[in-house]
Amino acid sequence: MHKTRILNNLKATSDFAKEIVELILKADKPLYLLLSGDLGAGKTTFTKQLLLNLGVKQNVTSPTFVIMNQYQVNDLVINHMDAYRLDKTSDVEMYFDEFDEAINIIEWPGNLNVDWTNFKTIKLCFKIIDEDTRQVEVN
Repeated sequence: MHKTRILNNLKATSDFAKEIVELILKADKPLYLLLSGDLGAGKTTFTKQLLLNLGVKQNVTSPTFVIMNQYQVNDLVINHMDAYRLDKTSDVEMYFDEFDEAINIIEWPGNLNVDWTNFKTIKLCFKIIDEDTRQVEVN
């Protein structure tokens, strides 16, 4: 699946997140959503909308400093990792212990020393078009 989307407001982001939720709910677990793009490109904004559409009720915050937040909706476990502060030498095994049978959203996946070809992934690359507009490539 390859598609490109233009997101120019929060409603467009929420609508796009709903489409990704449909893919997530049909997919076998574990599933990895790999979010890449520059700072401010919309990765966390998209994740907040995604989690809202998955039924997460608590406040969703960026896990930049804690590295990972975990949410649960009924029997669905959702891990949100921000690898911005990590690098290829970081020990991430303790986080991966949580990833089985879960939805795993990973911002900055390129910072991890992981061969993603061995995992079921949806890759989303966010690009800044202008102050209000983002382009998302889905692979």
